[in-house]
Parts: sequence; structure tokens; C-alpha cells
Amino acid sequence: MIEYTDIIELIDKKDPKGLEELYNVYGSRFYSYSIQKWNLTEDEAWDVVYKTLETLVLKLSNYKFETKARFEGFLFKVLVNFLRQYFRAKRSQHEGDIEFVDLNSEDQMPYYISKHIHKNAFAEYYKTELVESPALITLNEALNQLEKSDKDLLLLRAQNYSYDEISMLLKIDNNQLKVKHHRAKQKLLNIINENQNK
Repeated sequence: MIEYTDIIELIDKKDPKGLEELYNVYGSRFYSYSIQKWNLTEDEAWDVVYKTLETLVLKLSNYKFETKARFEGFLFKVLVNFLRQYFRAKRSQHEGDIEFVDLNSEDQMPYYISKHIHKNAFAEYYKTELVESPALITLNEALNQLEKSDKDLLLLRAQNYSYDEISMLLKIDNNQLKVKHHRAKQKLLNIINENQNK
């Protein structure tokens, strides 16, 4: 298998083999990650993977990496950014049109309420990131007060990443990760309690 430094060298030289090797080594990993962790369809996953690879080819020469772990961490960070952009774009495309409903007409009301209000309005309300309940605002403020490593650990664990995956992504030794996760939760709860008592 080709070394990450060789891939970077090929990309620096603008050799098309750099993109090919990047795809051969990381394309299927990006693809399976997109499908398994982000529930994309096959076509959606390939679109995101191709955009990620194109961007990496253009940007990798601007960065220096001391280890393979840092290199792969950067690659996955770019992939996750594209996945987030994809979901934001998809959500904005699915914002429905406003439709006039005559609430004075008794025969139309149950149909429109069940079809439009119930299915669309509530589903969109709970999907959107724009919903800012007081509890969510409190949690977000408390997360922002944590150290970056604690915040990342809690957020990754909340997204059902295994401790092995988290240790790989955050470059943390796995044997103490459960303890660190427990301590990070305690810190978060303490911050929330302190903020509520102010």
C-alpha cells in the first residue's frame, strides 16, 4: 500500500496519479462512512466522496502533516464538512411552499390538518437545527464552555461512535476513554447546574 507521504508528494507535483491513489486508499472508506454514519444513498455518498477528493487534491499541498494519523484526521474533517454542507443544502431544498388553507370550511379542515400540518409542519419542526428550545440553548452554551477534547468526546459519543472509533478520530488512548467520557459528562452537568444557579 502506498504511504500517505507518497500521495502528498504526487499531489504536490500535480500528478494525476495522486488523485488516483487518494481514491484507491480512501475512496471506499469515505463511501462506507457516508452510508453507515450519515445514512446517505449510494449516489449521494459518491457525490460527497468525489467533491471531497477534488477539494483535497486542490488543498492538500497547503498543509504539512507530521503523522499518518494527522493526515487521515484532516481527510475525514474535510469529508465531514462536505457531509454537513450536503445536509444543509438538502434541508433548504425541502422547505415547502406555503399553501392557503381555508379554516372556515369544515369539510376541508381534517384533511388539511392531517396531510399538511401534521405530516409536514411537525416533521420539519423537529428536523431543523433552527429549533432553539431553552434546554438546547443551555446545553449548547455549556458545551461551548468545555475544553475542546471533552466537547468532541461527548459529541462523538452522542452520535453513537464506538470508543475505538473515537480514539482513532481524536488520537486518544482507548484504555482511559470511558473514564474521560464519564468525567466530561460530569463537567458538563456541573456547568449546566452552575449556569442555572446564576
